[in-house]
Amino acid sequence: MRDILASPWIRRLVQLLLSAAILYVLLKDVDAEGVVTTLKKGSIGWLLAAMAVKTSALLVHECRLWLALPKPRPPAKTVVSLGLAAGVLNLALPARAGDVAAIAFMERECKIPPSVGTAAVGVTSFLEAALFGFFLLAVIGLGAAQWTHLVGDGSMAAIWIAASIGLGCGVLLVMALLGKHWSDHPASSSRVVTFIKRTVVETSTVVRDARYLGIQTAAAALQVVLVVAAFSLAMPASGAELADPIAAASFVLGISSLAAFVLPPTMAAGPVAASTLVLPLFGATTSTALAYTVCYWLVAHIPAMVMGLPALFKRR
Repeated sequence: MRDILASPWIRRLVQLLLSAAILYVLLKDVDAEGVVTTLKKGSIGWLLAAMAVKTSALLVHECRLWLALPKPRPPAKTVVSLGLAAGVLNLALPARAGDVAAIAFMERECKIPPSVGTAAVGVTSFLEAALFGFFLLAVIGLGAAQWTHLVGDGSMAAIWIAASIGLGCGVLLVMALLGKHWSDHPASSSRVVTFIKRTVVETSTVVRDARYLGIQTAAAALQVVLVVAAFSLAMPASGAELADPIAAASFVLGISSLAAFVLPPTMAAGPVAASTLVLPLFGATTSTALAYTVCYWLVAHIPAMVMGLPALFKRR
């Protein structure tokens, strides 16, 4: 079985079938009329605003990727373009496969070694995830008194989020120390060992630069705020009327992002499952949750495809 699943095509088929099965279970008894009624209460204006904010978040992310590269950096326009192209692949494929493509694009177009590209992508992604984790902790802490009666005690979720952030920071600390130690070591005869060491050294260089790390962290915080704002605006766009749309959208976003490591985001199985799990806790009906999923999918995909598809076609 392990040998069968090792094939990328078999693995892709399993992921598609799993997504289809999840969608079938969640949508087989859906009240389509209720979903349409909810969407009619929404607003195209809010939807366009959400897409505009999401577009800004994408551009900030690609600028952060450019900033993560060592000097002298390649042209920002090139890095932003290849990052947008890779983002389209992240929508179609699970497990952040687009990040691997971004590393390959940077090597081919900018002559950036894979170890340097891996470090840049890794730091960019980690800071984004860590800042979003801190945001969720703030949502749980500050909003606890308002919606604990809906979702119950959030302490366990907070513990898991804090533990994940702590583990990630611990890994970065270890890489910073190892990178400093390995920076003067001679290259290994093994290409794999050399790649790992160079990636750790490059990551260490970034992490130990307090000024640079501060700039990257501030940019990551801006990106997180824009992303959360975009999916929060998708609430009124869908016609969903919830008391705390920011908290609800944040948890849907968090669960959907985790699901994207296993399921292709384009199939929408992750967002559908997240919305139907989270939004009823905030007082939404199933029809309202599914209406929000429609707008969530549009906000997640339309800006990325409009900017990313032309960039991807250039690289065929």
